[in-house]
Amino acid sequence: MTVVAERAFTSDDLAALLERFSPERAGAKPSADVTELQVRLLLSRIAALTDALRDAEPHEAARVAHRILLSDLALVAGQFRGRTNGLRASLAEALAGLRDAIAQCEAQTSDRARP
Repeated sequence: MTVVAERAFTSDDLAALLERFSPERAGAKPSADVTELQVRLLLSRIAALTDALRDAEPHEAARVAHRILLSDLALVAGQFRGRTNGLRASLAEALAGLRDAIAQCEAQTSDRARP
């Protein structure tokens, strides 16, 4: 059986990790670009937190890091849910348009078939 040694995850480790993945100023970028950059930053921070917490001792800094990790995961899930809902609405609108077009074609075809 392999025993994995726990290591300390300190508040200095957490501070360094958070500074490494701090949000940059958006500047004059469009909001969609800013949102995309924020999601990428969160995904990078999630990966770093996950790696840093692997086999870490359960100290206060690790508990705070776990909470940040869960918060980041919730934010990313919310972004993806929002994007999915937007895509669903677009697809539903396109499907409704196709149904209308088919109905118009069928109506025109049946009008032409009448003697």
